[in-house]
Amino acid sequence: MLTKIESRVVRQPDSKVRRAWYQSATAEVILHHDADTGTFLSFEIDFEGCGGVRRAYVSWARGVGVRTGAVNVGDEGGPLKYKASPVIVWDFKNRPRLIEDARRLIETSSIEEGLRDSILHRLSS
Repeated sequence: MLTKIESRVVRQPDSKVRRAWYQSATAEVILHHDADTGTFLSFEIDFEGCGGVRRAYVSWARGVGVRTGAVNVGDEGGPLKYKASPVIVWDFKNRPRLIEDARRLIETSSIEEGLRDSILHRLSS
């Protein structure tokens, strides 16, 4: 079950973005919305994947839409055998299975009803 960690205005110059962060043992969800108007700006869902994906990543942003990918956690080592920084490897074409997994995660979360419905609507578009 996703539990709310924090909700606060992100402290950046000239920023009026509010961030809400939810976390469980297997997932994290970060929501960004305008602190003044409440307009939804973006969300990021990072969760344990399936079907060969260790960490799945689904995001939505205004003007971009839904994107899917996988998190390369950087522990493969490579030729130098040291841990690298995690990076998101975006899919060329969205994977419907990851979007459906993200929907199930959000449907069963403790995210406030209005925000939850807004996320689910964007994952359906």
